[in-house]
Amino acid sequence: MQEKIIEVKLEEKREKLRKWLNILDEDFGVKMTVIARELDIQVQNLHNFKKGKQTLSVEKIFFLERFLIGKYGKLLVEV
Repeated sequence: MQEKIIEVKLEEKREKLRKWLNILDEDFGVKMTVIARELDIQVQNLHNFKKGKQTLSVEKIFFLERFLIGKYGKLLVEV
């Protein structure tokens, strides 16, 4: 039961991060290569994650969330 709750929360977090990546890319022109380099993620993996074709490890999801909030938090709050 608890594993199912954790998986649901992770899926919600993935969807939120995909939405944020789309906003940053389409509305503000932030390149995925910049984000990928900062987090040491391959650019293609980040693009596939953004499109929903692939997922990232739990650790990278949390690193991505912290990075986006830290660097682009004010932009994301305004949208």
